[in-house]
Amino acid sequence: MKKISTLAVPGILGFSGGLPVFLSFAPASGLFKHSFPDVLNEDTGDGYQRPYTKSHSLDFKNYINRPGSTTPPLTFNLRNEFAGSWTIESGTDFAQLIIIEDVKCLAQVDCQHRLGELSNSDISLPFMTYIGLDLRQEMAIFNIINSKSKGLSSSLTDYHESRLLNDLASEAPHLFISRRLNEDPSSPWFRLIRYGGETTSGLKRRTSFRMMQKTVHNFLVAIKPIAELTLENKYQIVLNYWQAVAAVFPEQWKEPRNYLITKGIGLYSLMQLLGDFVRYNPSKEYTEKFFIECLAPLKTDFDWSSHGRFAYVGGKKGVQDVYFAIKKGVGL
Repeated sequence: MKKISTLAVPGILGFSGGLPVFLSFAPASGLFKHSFPDVLNEDTGDGYQRPYTKSHSLDFKNYINRPGSTTPPLTFNLRNEFAGSWTIESGTDFAQLIIIEDVKCLAQVDCQHRLGELSNSDISLPFMTYIGLDLRQEMAIFNIINSKSKGLSSSLTDYHESRLLNDLASEAPHLFISRRLNEDPSSPWFRLIRYGGETTSGLKRRTSFRMMQKTVHNFLVAIKPIAELTLENKYQIVLNYWQAVAAVFPEQWKEPRNYLITKGIGLYSLMQLLGDFVRYNPSKEYTEKFFIECLAPLKTDFDWSSHGRFAYVGGKKGVQDVYFAIKKGVGL
């Protein structure tokens, strides 16, 4: 029978805030061998981290190999799902982390790009690992560490928030509606909104989760006085409206690179117009047919082309220019 070998790393046990951690040092190659990133797969919903960027890792590799370079401790979590592959033995003044050889049990909470190109490096690195956090706790720590990072997509932090809230529908209805638009097979936005992870259909994504949730938030603020609308009503309104947009402008919807409808100024201005349709018609049934009739005057009279009248406008002023033009076009 083949003998199972192990890796033993001496260190100390302590607390980081209110959570127990193990602190130690190890060769980069060993940490790489026994750890893994948990990248968000937008197609399955598994994972939570941003995709790997090789250039970031190469920058750190070049830096850490210079004389006098250093780094804060790499941060991991010893996943409970691999509990049979690791153990921590504690003594009076020390502790020892023991990992079965060839098992990846350390989730890379904050070190993916520092370790990414160090698989063959024996340079010593400090590390800290949480002990047996569940995935929700791990993701929350990752979000706290990285939420202000310039390299982390704002859509990804929004997506984390939508997964971490206990009652998403009541605490953040704008995130609830935006996620549902992307995950509802009946929605014209189905799998077309970028969360900031990896996806096999990445090139088809038309807008970001950050942009969509902001426009939905603005819409919800605009119709707030209409108290009788439930969250389900509001979702159906947004869903029916975008189904109408796709029906009235089929070519523009199918060719997003050549038209402005799903770009920033189109998304913001059209959602602002939706607020007007609802506020100015409080007793209507907001069906897809109703919105098709509302939008019909724009079908031939408004140029959504990427080379048309509004091709080079941007920012809040550009959004308002487009909004006032389409508002006038529908007779509001």
